[in-house]
Amino acid sequence: MNVSRIHRLVYIIGFLDLLGVSLILPLILPLVKSLGVTHFVAGGITSLYGAIQLFSSPAVGRWSDVAGRRPVMMVCLIATALSYLVLGATQSLLVIIIGRAIAGLFKHSQTVCRALLADITSPEERSQTFGTFNAASSIGFIIGPMLGGHISELEDGFKVVCNLGASLFLINFVLCWMFIPEVRVKQFKLSKKSYKSDGSGRSFAFVKDIDWHIFWDIFLIRFFLSFSSLVYRSNFSLLINQNFGASPVVIGYLISFQGIISAVAGFFTGQVSKIYRDSQQELYHGSILMTLALLGLTVAPSLSLLLLCLIPLCISTAVIRVSGSAVTISRCEPSQIGSVTGFGQSISSVARMVTPMVAGVTQEISVYGPGVMGTISAGVGAALVGYMQHKTKLKPE
Repeated sequence: MNVSRIHRLVYIIGFLDLLGVSLILPLILPLVKSLGVTHFVAGGITSLYGAIQLFSSPAVGRWSDVAGRRPVMMVCLIATALSYLVLGATQSLLVIIIGRAIAGLFKHSQTVCRALLADITSPEERSQTFGTFNAASSIGFIIGPMLGGHISELEDGFKVVCNLGASLFLINFVLCWMFIPEVRVKQFKLSKKSYKSDGSGRSFAFVKDIDWHIFWDIFLIRFFLSFSSLVYRSNFSLLINQNFGASPVVIGYLISFQGIISAVAGFFTGQVSKIYRDSQQELYHGSILMTLALLGLTVAPSLSLLLLCLIPLCISTAVIRVSGSAVTISRCEPSQIGSVTGFGQSISSVARMVTPMVAGVTQEISVYGPGVMGTISAGVGAALVGYMQHKTKLKPE
């Protein structure tokens, strides 16, 4: 098995995946709002995706542990392509809801890709590999929002964008079918710092071999940190339009700018991890940086200062994604990687489910509402990481 070749193919799939997502994602909320619904209703509709992923993420992760990464990834890719075709069929609330529901059930290609990379990569190289994968995926966010913003202004532009996104997922399906082999899980030996189950913890009904007491702190941290960035970004398009009168094209460029920073940061996260040699410490500093960045974004008086504050937000997000995944995977057995990765994604889905409604309500109260909520949540996450570090130091070797 040529591991380097599989890495490169997965990086390409990750790039095309987020390219397809970022073509459409910034356009959904403005489209829903254009149909005459309130902020709260629009938030509820966009929350549907996260609500469904709360249950589908661990189920698909477990499914990939049992059936294999390749066949599950192929099902996810073809179903996601179908969801985008449905989304672009007509501009009605019912069709949007159906399209987002299908995506919520099957849009897990990124999760399965990470599980595949964890299978074939040694623990020492995972941070570098995850960082490169995140960077390659983030490049899709550089191109997608700009391209989607321009196409959406054409006649029947939203339908064209949806069809283009579906085509990208079909290309990924072909790449996976033709070039990704079925991989046997490599039973790497866990490091000394890995957490082991003593059988006394609670187990989740849908992931029977995962003990709650091993993962509760890192899952809670991932929720607060995910919530903090998502609650700000979920209404980003409306917020920028409301505060600074930005057009869809300008908003697309701003989102693409974030993709550039995230991609560059992703390529360097592996080197940062090698310097730290401690994923928990890296996660702690990343969460502090995110808290400060969100505070700056909340009070930014101009578009230029907001643009400046987006840089540390993107850097901290890239660091948190890699270090958070490294801490989580270090605590589980190789045969549990898909289940744990899926459940970790479901934690983000909980945040994704509640943030549109929270952002909608807080933005109706104050234009600074989403930023304030994000700053508080990131601060709580940073405090929890500090507690986790303290607990780890007290734990006997």
